[in-house]
Parts: sequence; structure tokens; C-alpha cells
Amino acid sequence: MSKTQEQYHINDADQLVEKNEYLLDVREPFEYEMGHIAKADNVSVNEIEERLGELPKDRRIHVYCQRGTRGANAAEILERNGFDAVNLEEGYSAYTGEYDSANDVKSGSASMSNANIELDPNRVKVEARGLQCPGPLLKVNEVMEELDSGQQLEITVTDFGFCTDVEAWARKTGNTILKNEKSDDKVVVVLQKNPPQPDTEGAGHQMVETKDGATMVVFSGDLDKALASFIIATGAKGMGKDVTMFFTFWGLNVIKDPNAPKKKKTGLDKAFSMIMPKSASKLPISNMNMFGLGSKMIQYVMKKKKVDALTEMIDKADKLGVKMVACTMSMDIMAIEEDELLSNVNFGGVGTYLGDAENGNLNLFI
Repeated sequence: MSKTQEQYHINDADQLVEKNEYLLDVREPFEYEMGHIAKADNVSVNEIEERLGELPKDRRIHVYCQRGTRGANAAEILERNGFDAVNLEEGYSAYTGEYDSANDVKSGSASMSNANIELDPNRVKVEARGLQCPGPLLKVNEVMEELDSGQQLEITVTDFGFCTDVEAWARKTGNTILKNEKSDDKVVVVLQKNPPQPDTEGAGHQMVETKDGATMVVFSGDLDKALASFIIATGAKGMGKDVTMFFTFWGLNVIKDPNAPKKKKTGLDKAFSMIMPKSASKLPISNMNMFGLGSKMIQYVMKKKKVDALTEMIDKADKLGVKMVACTMSMDIMAIEEDELLSNVNFGGVGTYLGDAENGNLNLFI
């Protein structure tokens, strides 16, 4: 069988590690830090062409990413540059393992009693104001790696989504959050580094797939695509799944509050606000929008066919317990403030999304 005919799956990873084959994780560094296959190196697919000199030409490179798509792209780039590369299909999200029940304490501050742990007056303090997601998480990873077990780190950021991001990070890494406070203009978090768990060497980091969760990234601001996302979300919730919807960039328009107070903005912030839809009922459709006429037509047909309007679907999803998260980094870029979004929306960054995505067997990008 030729190389192009050979197929590898992520389930082959452990066997490849045992055979001392070369594995390359092509996800972003922060994804790699939150869990990866034992002995795998990390070069982001976005940097791979600039870092070809770091990769072995005399060995087959087994590439993987989160879901398989980036891995396939990376393998194609490597082959084009004369490497022997294959993609491990389905990616890291399908690479599952089980935590020992005794290791439940490694789920960060939420599962660990820190009532008797005092803040160390000599704790390492890091100033990370102005860093956007995933910058604060990367800074935490970098500094915590240098600390000894028992040492504490205090980090101050201005990205208020970091509050939830760092909780997900702590659960993944087994460290403890002693303080997580948000004030008007900053977030202050204090963490304590815990000893490494005994399964972090040899067995490698593994992601748990519990089969009871569903996550989706809502990137589009089109009415029809937003409708599809909420139909799937409410359906999944009705089937007993824990559902998280992560709204980013144009998707933030879907969860705007039509009754939000008017904001005085200037420059590009004002331009963004003027050209973007004011709420879910004002969204365009992806095809045949015809300067808004197409959107009105489809909403008329939905009403005639007794299909819930998007605003009603959003309300229903909230009542069912669907978790809606706004990407704070995208909010900053799109000049959208917290009180311009619906009151039931949570705020977070990529760490929040990845923390929920690891517990799902349904992950969508819409």
C-alpha cells in the first residue's frame, strides 16, 4: 500500500508512541499546554512553513490536531516540502482516557478545599494588563512552569473573560486557584502550583470525552445560520446534553440586547456599531438577502409556518439551561461592551470554550 493510501487514526497514537515514532501536534501552543499526547512535539500549523528546519526529514511525521482538519492541512504542507507525513484522523478530541476517581482533586479550586491555604506575601506577581486572549493563559503557563510545587502566582489582567478561562486551565493542569476576583477594570487571580500527578509521565495527557456534552462556536452573524445553531443547541439540550454556545466575532450580533442603552463611541468603534446589526431580529441571511428583504421574507414564512423566531429560540435556549458565552477578545475588537449583550450571556475566552469542549462528543463550528 502506498503512503497516500495508508490511513492512520488517532487511536493508533499510543502504539506509535510505543514504537518511538515521531508525533507532531500542530495545534496552537496553549492547546498543546492544556493536554497533548505523550512525547509529541508542537509546531502550530500557522508556523509550520517557517519552522521546517526543526522537523526530521529522515522519519515519518505523524501529525494530529484537535479534530483532524488542521492536521490534514499540515500533512499536505509537509508533503509539499519533501517530508513523509500522515495525518492521524479525528484528532486529539477523539483521543480519550479516564481519570482515576482518586484524582478528582486535580480539578482546580472548584474541587479542592483551600480554606486553610494562606496567600503567600512573597508570591510571584505578574502584570498582564492589556493582553488579549489567549495571552493571559499563555503567561500563566509560562510562569507556572518555572515555579516549584507549593509556590504561588498572582496575575493581574484586564480581560474579564480570564475569570472563567483560568478556572478551566486549573482543572486541566491540576493546580489550585486561591483567589479569582474581578473589579471594575481588572481581574486578579492567585494560583498555587501543585505537585505533578503520577500519570503525567508515560501515560501522557489525555482528554476525557464523557459523551454528555455539546459545544459549538457561533462565528456567523447570518440569520439562517444562527437559527440552525439554536435548533441544534435546544435539541441537544432536550436530549440531556450539557450545551455551550461560544459566540465570537460576527456571531456576537446574535446575542445583542435590542433594549441596550445607546453608547457614545468614536472613530472605528462608532463605524463598527453603525454597520453591524442591532439585535437578532435585524440579522441578514447568508443568501439572497437583497438589502434586508430576504431576511424579512424568511421571518414572515417562519411566522406563517408557526416556526419560532430567532429571538424566541434564544429565550427558549436560556430557559432550558443552554450556556451562552461571549468571546471577550472579539468583543474588544468589535467594539461591543458587556451591557450591550443579553443579560443571560456569560463572558470568557478560548480557555472557557476548550474547558467545556473536552466534555463533549459533539463540537460544531457555525
